[in-house]
Amino acid sequence: MTRIDAAFVILGLVVATTLLARRFRAPSPVIFAISGLAAGIAWHWIPGMPLVRMPPDLVLFAFLPPLLTVAAYAMPLQSFRRNRLPIGLLAIGLVLATIVVTAVFGHVVAGLPWAAALVLGAIVAPPDPVAATTVAAKTGLSHRLVVILEGEGLVNDAIAIVAYGIALKAATTGYFSWSDAAMALAKAGPLGIAVGLTAGWAAKLLRQYADSVPLEVAISLVTPYLAYHVAERTGGSGVLAVVTLGFMLRHFATSISGASARLAARTVWGAIRFASTSLVFLLLGLLMGQSIVTRPPWELLAASAAVAGGVIALRMVWMYVIPPIVESLRGDDSPRTTWGERTVLGWAGMRGIVSLALALALPFSIGGDNGTRDSIIVITFAVIFATLMLQGLTLVPLVRWLRVGDASRDERDEHRARCNARRAGIVAIAHARKEGHLDEAQCQRLLQRLRDGDIGIAKAGLGKREPNEDRALMAALSAQRRQLDLLRQRGRLSENLSERLATELDIDMMGALGEADRLTGVGED
Repeated sequence: MTRIDAAFVILGLVVATTLLARRFRAPSPVIFAISGLAAGIAWHWIPGMPLVRMPPDLVLFAFLPPLLTVAAYAMPLQSFRRNRLPIGLLAIGLVLATIVVTAVFGHVVAGLPWAAALVLGAIVAPPDPVAATTVAAKTGLSHRLVVILEGEGLVNDAIAIVAYGIALKAATTGYFSWSDAAMALAKAGPLGIAVGLTAGWAAKLLRQYADSVPLEVAISLVTPYLAYHVAERTGGSGVLAVVTLGFMLRHFATSISGASARLAARTVWGAIRFASTSLVFLLLGLLMGQSIVTRPPWELLAASAAVAGGVIALRMVWMYVIPPIVESLRGDDSPRTTWGERTVLGWAGMRGIVSLALALALPFSIGGDNGTRDSIIVITFAVIFATLMLQGLTLVPLVRWLRVGDASRDERDEHRARCNARRAGIVAIAHARKEGHLDEAQCQRLLQRLRDGDIGIAKAGLGKREPNEDRALMAALSAQRRQLDLLRQRGRLSENLSERLATELDIDMMGALGEADRLTGVGED
């Protein structure tokens, strides 16, 4: 069997596991990892199956830009700013503490050199919010906790990857300088943000003048990879470059793209997010199962258990000690986290995509021929798998037991969003009548349809209308979009609900503007 044949087998596993995951209540990343583990064990016993390998220099570049772009695009910026302190405590303070604690375990228990132990610490330090936010969608976890988890996932990747680069250089060259490390940290953040801002402005200008839906979508796909590559080549943080780009693209979304382009991009990026996430977690299990069969890591079981237990225990202790102290010192009216919320935030520290990518990106030269690279990868796999299985499978019952979630929250949020949007549309129609764009009969007809829920996200579908009503109709739809964006930025809507309502509005706008053919480029030169 060729490698191309094996690639199609893996894609088939992704599809089969996706169908299987719908029948279970566990988070889908956990199902993908378990399926991959079983497939990885079976893989070894099937004659002619090639070993699954990932090119180290392409792993981060292939997976991080699209996943980070989607996460940053989905992040409500106002809510992110409002929760910047708890996000910073987790994404910076806890990540650095985890690197140190893991390095100690890696050196003392696993016998890794200090430089390699620090590499291991940087790899397992950043939690992955994918599995946790999957749980949030099922249990109605509060928007504030979801923003903290997702915000932590955006920022901690940058901190961990910069620390990973510094430790990796020390491990491969045997040279380490505190001044060089400080300079690298001081340079990576600002330079990465500057690259992201530049890429965002360039993408905005290009897409404003593109006037082609396929071209706009192509630009949106290429830009994150370009921003990440330029930032990494110039010594900046590729993660911060892509995160900054994602924030900018969301901020300018309505001004640089029409409804048809937004709908097409939303569909394409949704497919990319699904494919990347499912493929990464399946590969995690596949590689783990393959390594168990080909080189059983029995001698590393104690080290793996110690590291996994250490990172879980450290996060729980951190959540019970640090946030209460900081909140008591602030003395303002900022929201306080309850004991139950701190427990959920602590237990949601599952490792995933970034840790896997960093482990697979290790150069073969690290540690020479003494098995250091294999030891780091095995311990990383074990930590990821242990946290996914232990925390991923118990997080839903924990949220329900502590009663910090509300399964009916999305339903109430949707009702509120539709009501607010209806009122915004009514105000826009009344303003159009005042400006003389509608006569009284047309105004009353549109107002009645808004009250009945026949226009916009109050209820999708435009129905029949007079030609001179288009301007007022677009004003009403734009007012509904602004109301939806306001609720999203304030953290009052989940991302899934926000995207679903935005899709309804874009479909209505396409109908009003006659843009249906532009999705496929029909009629374009």
